[in-house]
Amino acid sequence: MPARRPGEPNHEHGPLVTLSMREAAYHLPEVPDAPARLVAATTDALAEVLGEDVRRQVIVTIAGVPDGRTGVAGAVA
Repeated sequence: MPARRPGEPNHEHGPLVTLSMREAAYHLPEVPDAPARLVAATTDALAEVLGEDVRRQVIVTIAGVPDGRTGVAGAVA
């Protein structure tokens, strides 16, 4: 199979990870590249656990939840 470029979709079955946090957490000034770091760290962790061959199949989705759209202990947070 020919090599794929990073970010290019594939038709193989692989891990799909969705990270869901409050949107503001992805825009912290002290971590300007938070989304990229989360994608890289999650991919690295999966490759370490499942084997390096899985790296090119890993899909990481980052979902930001707007303020007022989550709840804690039964109350909107």
